[in-house]
Amino acid sequence: MSDVLSISELVAHIQPKLVDLPSTQARRLLHGRGACFAGWQHLSIDFYAGVVLLTWFAEPTSEQALQDALLAAFNQQAVTLLTGMASQHRHIKPATTHVLWGEVPDKLVATEGEMQFWVDMKRQNSGLFMDMAPGRQWLLENAAGKQLLNTFAFTCSLSIAAIAGGAQRVVNIDMNGGVLKRGRENQALNGQQSAAVEYLPYKVLNSIGKLERKGPFDLLIADPPTFQRGSFEFDKDYARLLRRLPRLLAADATLLLCCNSPRVSMDEFRSLIADNLPAAEFVERLPSNEDYVERAEAPLKVLRYRYAVALAE
Repeated sequence: MSDVLSISELVAHIQPKLVDLPSTQARRLLHGRGACFAGWQHLSIDFYAGVVLLTWFAEPTSEQALQDALLAAFNQQAVTLLTGMASQHRHIKPATTHVLWGEVPDKLVATEGEMQFWVDMKRQNSGLFMDMAPGRQWLLENAAGKQLLNTFAFTCSLSIAAIAGGAQRVVNIDMNGGVLKRGRENQALNGQQSAAVEYLPYKVLNSIGKLERKGPFDLLIADPPTFQRGSFEFDKDYARLLRRLPRLLAADATLLLCCNSPRVSMDEFRSLIADNLPAAEFVERLPSNEDYVERAEAPLKVLRYRYAVALAE
């Protein structure tokens, strides 16, 4: 008897998510990389506003049969309108994306709650990391009146959530001016043109002086890539970043410190923070997105800290 889940068993897991799935929403339907679906660790399935995206991290398995089963599953319920299906092959460098069925635009607008985001359907990174949805929800509920510095801001989805939650001022910084342009587009898409927002296309570690003159900030997000050539390497740069943060923080500031790496455990990440930012008091780990089921510890760690400045004096 094979331990590999059949396609029908795989689709049976997905079907309950389709019952109340709005056609405009973004949602992960299957998180194979969490190792909870035997034989499908090389596959993720996402839904973006009417389009299903199969992302393969190794040679595809029974792709045509899986496509047919997914189409049948969507046809069995009348809530969600499916307009297209695409397949992205990450095991090929550079990654390739091709249309399997229907129409798949280069980009589209997907929703998360009341927020809207531009999503790239034919690039390796869609521009919206759905595993960070709990972080956006926390900002919606807790950013009112805050002065936010969003480092490594990418397409600024966390800032969109903070503005929607009532943040007083937001500074986004990322070395990639292209993703900041998308951040501006997301801001306009959400009707936030009147918000006090800045976009700085600089390397974070080279711009502490610039950021210091714009601070202090009482809310700071650090969500750097594990590795970005010419910008950031977790092993040598996260400690440097933490040691420089006191120059940017107001007393009693809140920090959301993030690490998305399966090779860095929760204990190791907390130890790194304790060693290099001792005035920060751990408050909680934000919950994981329920759609990202993991057999082991979730690689994404979003930790909330309080900057107890008195300890640093």
